[in-house]
Amino acid sequence: MSHKMTALAMEQKGLKPSAKIVLYWLADHHNGETGDCFPSHKRLADLCEMSRQSIINNIKSLEDAGLIRKSLRVRNNNSKTANAYELLLTDLSASPTHVKNLDNPCQKSLHGDVKKLDNHNLVINNLGIEPVYSVAIAFEAFWKVYPRKVKKAVAKEQFSKACQKHKLQEIMDGAKEYAQSVEGKDKKYIPHPNKWLKDERWSDEFEHHSKQVDAEFRGMVNDIAGNF
Repeated sequence: MSHKMTALAMEQKGLKPSAKIVLYWLADHHNGETGDCFPSHKRLADLCEMSRQSIINNIKSLEDAGLIRKSLRVRNNNSKTANAYELLLTDLSASPTHVKNLDNPCQKSLHGDVKKLDNHNLVINNLGIEPVYSVAIAFEAFWKVYPRKVKKAVAKEQFSKACQKHKLQEIMDGAKEYAQSVEGKDKKYIPHPNKWLKDERWSDEFEHHSKQVDAEFRGMVNDIAGNF
């Protein structure tokens, strides 16, 4: 996973919400060292909770917007595998309305009870749409990662509260490590996500029982995407 690319993905303007979600997960699969990025359509459809055709349509809109470049990939036997994507994202942080620091926590909104994340954190700062949707994108990324999916509405509220006091990246990294540490564990022994967030469990030390490196968590993908 490239934190820089996910930050830039959330910084892009003028996209439909569905296209921005697809762009986020493409950026999540970008390898910052090699530049590799080749999640399959099925992988993206599962992560974005969209149909395969919706993924294809949104990828086309991202290409038309000049944000990505798609290229075909083939195996040694000339059969097709997952496409490769080059991310052509513009760094908008030079503008005085943007802040480069990714480490500052989110802040409370001054407008009623609407929970909004400050633009100090570009990973979840969605400048093309309303701030409430920025919270939604960040939470959906967390929800995909967390290994037990119950009481979503309560978890989302607790997630918003956590982001007002702590760094998003700490929460997300902790959730990913925790998910790996409980892989294969009976879900009844895994705390509800709202409880995990309330107790600030992302700061725990986790034991990793799995030797497999998940591409979603590490961003270093081997050429097996076509098998998903």
